[in-house]
Amino acid sequence: MIIDTVNPAQVVLQVTAQNIDGTPKTTLLSAKVRVYHLVFGSEVDDLVSTDLTQVGVSSIWRYIWAPTALPTGHYTIEYILVDPDGANFVGIEDIDIRDIAKQVDLEVVKKVEVGRWKIVGNQMIFYDDDETTPLLTYDLFDQHGVPSTLNIFERKPT
Repeated sequence: MIIDTVNPAQVVLQVTAQNIDGTPKTTLLSAKVRVYHLVFGSEVDDLVSTDLTQVGVSSIWRYIWAPTALPTGHYTIEYILVDPDGANFVGIEDIDIRDIAKQVDLEVVKKVEVGRWKIVGNQMIFYDDDETTPLLTYDLFDQHGVPSTLNIFERKPT
């Protein structure tokens, strides 16, 4: 699971229980979930073992988690299901919390650093990947604040 936002308001933790033959398992003795991350090789709980709730009479067990803080990083979800005859099933799922805004910012920086640019009049124009669509435009000035294309001292976004 990948979440493209920092501190999501809620995370739906859900597992589907099945019998060995693949048919839906609608009866469990218990269903729990916990979320943790690793710090120097040690597990740190972000959500301590919490009961999952069965969705209707289906084989789906769910918990809607509203974390108070969940910074970017890698997390592990651990589901523990116990069926009526005492058999245990432990399932693991990964969550990666990404800050999509930072990724977008890095893409713009990359385009500025490696992409096409051109000085037209006293403006520097940086272009998008298609090399024709302006991405950023700056007015250029000399050390006295006079618009210039020589001895550039300052640029200001337009």
